[in-house]
Amino acid sequence: MIPLSTASVAALLILATLIHLAWTRFRPDSAPLFPHQRVKAWWVGVVVFLLAILGGPTVTIVSFAFLSFLSLREFLHHLPRPLSRQTRLLCYLAVALQYWWIEIQWYGMFVIFIPVFLFLYLPTTNSFNGVTPRETLADQAMLHWGMMTTVFCLSHAAYLLILVPKGPSLLLFVTVLTEVADGVRFLLTRHPRGPEFSAPLSVLATLVFSLIFGPILTPMSWPHIALAGLVLGLAGVMGNTNISAVSRELKMMPGGKLARIESLATTAPLFFHGFRYFYTA
Repeated sequence: MIPLSTASVAALLILATLIHLAWTRFRPDSAPLFPHQRVKAWWVGVVVFLLAILGGPTVTIVSFAFLSFLSLREFLHHLPRPLSRQTRLLCYLAVALQYWWIEIQWYGMFVIFIPVFLFLYLPTTNSFNGVTPRETLADQAMLHWGMMTTVFCLSHAAYLLILVPKGPSLLLFVTVLTEVADGVRFLLTRHPRGPEFSAPLSVLATLVFSLIFGPILTPMSWPHIALAGLVLGLAGVMGNTNISAVSRELKMMPGGKLARIESLATTAPLFFHGFRYFYTA
């Protein structure tokens, strides 16, 4: 049985998709109401939640691991200098290990594996082909940023599934608020003065939706629901700005795998650690 909360979010998504398709059909000369890749990302989110409900947490954890792998592979492909074969394999192995810590619920290793162990070990390998000493710091910084964003940060979304019995609802809550902030921001960019108001209005919309869905999807108190709305709204703006700038610098195609995780990779770890501190620690 699919919970009413998930069905309600899916209904809203269907409505938004139909409006998007109608706008594209009847106004073909104008820009799409929402970027096509964003609509696809929304549907991927719905599929993930259905997998969590119907297939269990393990299926969803594997799905997130595959998404991390695809995002990391895209990022590594666009680095200015190619990785050595040894380091590339090590990074892909780290993806599997990071999500294995989630599967066996080893929080201690989950939270330090990439930020500590991998961070210390990667510089000792021959990470890049043809790297001079002067290039080492910049290359290692880019590599660690990619591992932290595409694997470590995104993996927090998967860990939400098993953090508490209501884990799938928590993940749905975070994703809904993240996509609301993104949707409002994209709509405002269509207006000449929209960009200057996009950040505060995105945060405001996230706050409003948190007050609507928070009592349904989470066990949090009203003050914490409101705080989550503010924090996730700000984090969504930060994630979009940060990864968009990195994508432009690396000359990555718009709508790639990295662009689809940009906001969730920022909102998921903040919500995860905040919820864990107040409700499980």
